[in-house]
Amino acid sequence: MSVLFFNQLLGRVRPQRKSSNHRGFTLTELLVSIIIGGLIVTGLMSLVVELMSTETRETARTETQREMQMALDFISTDIREAVYVYDGSCSADEDVDGTGTAVSDNCAGIFNYIPAPNDASVPILAFWKLEALPQAVRNNCSATYEIGGSLVPCISGRMYTLVVYYLSRSNPNNLWQGKARILRYTLPRYSSSGAPVSGYADPTNNTNFASWPLDAEGNNQQDGAPPNNRAVVLVDFVDDRALSDIPELVDAGGASVECPAENTADARVRYVRTPSDSTLERFGFADVRNFYACVKLPEQFTVDSSSDDDAGSAFNQKVILFLRGNAAGKPGITTANEGFMPAIQTQVLNRGVREKKPPTD
Repeated sequence: MSVLFFNQLLGRVRPQRKSSNHRGFTLTELLVSIIIGGLIVTGLMSLVVELMSTETRETARTETQREMQMALDFISTDIREAVYVYDGSCSADEDVDGTGTAVSDNCAGIFNYIPAPNDASVPILAFWKLEALPQAVRNNCSATYEIGGSLVPCISGRMYTLVVYYLSRSNPNNLWQGKARILRYTLPRYSSSGAPVSGYADPTNNTNFASWPLDAEGNNQQDGAPPNNRAVVLVDFVDDRALSDIPELVDAGGASVECPAENTADARVRYVRTPSDSTLERFGFADVRNFYACVKLPEQFTVDSSSDDDAGSAFNQKVILFLRGNAAGKPGITTANEGFMPAIQTQVLNRGVREKKPPTD
């Protein structure tokens, strides 16, 4: 009994250990933590995706604007080498500015004599330039000076080539991603193989640049229909909307497409839009002024020595080019409104001197 009593007494003397009650996280706490963490991760991911989307859209716009500038530079170089540039009046054979002094009095309307590459294209700008004869033709110059019954300009080694720029919506087989494209069409005298090209007429033989391809009696000098398969795409992602369908321009009160001194009777300072409004309507591009030009054509290429300081520039044709791209179709740009871009422009002075009279004292 003494042993039992001693054990009971010892048990009372020893300090009592408190039992631990650590139970961990409850299910509710875990669910709340997961939800909060998910919201944070979702927010961060949304921010990253938005930043990446914004970067993609800005990259697409930047690339498109750079492509438009490169295309404009190429066209400018082309025009700088031109000997004659058709204005909107001459190319359509109509008095588009209402002055009654349009050069179209002597024009045949070149857009009536060249083929459209397809049914969804409109001619924008046409001009003549000098190009080197194809190598195949130059090789034959040592043996003969005639090809197809006409003399070959072997001495000069150059030929006149007609260049026409088109705006086209055509997209066979969905090859292109943009709204519209610029096509470059050429009608040279000879092909690369040395054969005469159908539909060509020498603008210096029985006709002139303005009245081409008609002679003084109104006879067509073309020997057939020009080929319509000589157009190549210069640049994609050009805006094809009418100006009235572009919200940014409508909200800004509309875009002005007037050319400098467009409605003045002074031919020396008269610019004419090309193509004309009637040309755009005729080809189904009414009010589409996202690629056009203002062409300054001194009357009869004659400079009056008594004119003012603008006479020096009047000796050559000046062309103001306008081009608006649209990034719709590029990564991150799904609609034309998202792809809207401001128009860019440049001025070009051609270097041709044919049929021009220098100032005299």
